Amino acid sequence: MSSSTSSAAHAGTRWSVIVAYAFLAGATQLLWVTYTPITTASAEEWGVSVDAVGWLAQVYPLLYVLLAIPFGYWADKRFNHTLAWGASLTGVGAIVRLFPGYEYALAGQLLVSVAQPLVLNAINKLAAQHVEPAKRPTAIAIGTASLFVGILISSVTAPFLMNRGGLATVHIVQAVLAVVPAFFFLVAIKKPALYEIQTEEEPFFSAVRSIWSYRFVRLYSLLLFAGFGLFVTLTTWLEVLSEAIGITSAEVGLGIGAMTLAGIVGAAIVPGWADKGPRARYVLSASLLISAAALTGLAAGAPLWLFFCLFSLTGFMLLANLPVILSSAERESPPKEAGSVAGVLLMFGNLGGIVLTLAVQALLDHRLLAIGTLIAIVLLALPIVAFIPARPTKRKLSA
Repeated sequence: MSSSTSSAAHAGTRWSVIVAYAFLAGATQLLWVTYTPITTASAEEWGVSVDAVGWLAQVYPLLYVLLAIPFGYWADKRFNHTLAWGASLTGVGAIVRLFPGYEYALAGQLLVSVAQPLVLNAINKLAAQHVEPAKRPTAIAIGTASLFVGILISSVTAPFLMNRGGLATVHIVQAVLAVVPAFFFLVAIKKPALYEIQTEEEPFFSAVRSIWSYRFVRLYSLLLFAGFGLFVTLTTWLEVLSEAIGITSAEVGLGIGAMTLAGIVGAAIVPGWADKGPRARYVLSASLLISAAALTGLAAGAPLWLFFCLFSLTGFMLLANLPVILSSAERESPPKEAGSVAGVLLMFGNLGGIVLTLAVQALLDHRLLAIGTLIAIVLLALPIVAFIPARPTKRKLSA
């Protein structure tokens, strides 16, 4: 399938747009996990339950699953409009949270959770419009690695800011980190595309059927359901699953931080290496096998040093899966459907996070069964890797 239609044979690359997008995408994730490391303190300051604070993060994947496909379809028809709405809602949501009270925080989170699919679905099509084909895996890697950078920054800084000045300080700092990237991205997308993509008017349900008919979409969706879903589940329940083997909450926190930091590095550097021949298959297979090994070590009571090594390596490989899969999808999908394809894939990743997190929650009283369920999901996904398309040695400027 074609990659894009170029208005000039060698139009080059506009990295300013990709970098501006990366900062905006990172901001959506920074706002998503704001309250995760300060749940109890936030509940006390607002005078609400811990469960109420938990909903401030849970609305993101829930709305993503509902909105990913229609917003992806909209992006394929009115691309810059959807991006402008996504950037604007991100900034407005961060500003709304500045007003004191839980109800304003919830309203702000809802606005940003609506913005999230508008922004994140765009990475493939944005790369197709502004980056020459050979460099698109790098552009997609930058855009996806920024997601995990945003999560890491929020997780590290929110408790510190909370201790210094309460929720008001947290909200002010994060508003700046969201509004500034949103403004600069709105300026950046005013530049005309280097690679023009033709759009076609097609009814919504016909477009969805067309996208799901692609074998690669179904395969990548299942892999993201397992891989991305596992990462979300680990960040949610690793502390509880580790308690029985004597690993403290502080040590688990360091382990999750190491896993996320390693994942940022992996998401940044692995996709470029994987963009040749069958290397993507090697990366995806290795990520699933290493994840199974880490889960087995968790079940068996691995010593702390091995716990850190296994989960850091898991993060490095597992988070690289997202840009590797998105890069491959960008190559395989028609440019006019790039937004919808990305929407379907990211929807399944978020759906995996919801389903696997709830499954483990239901099995927390049976620790080994909960871990065994995750291992089974990972191993069941492994045979799928053999069926994904092999990549050509060189990317082509196809029209």
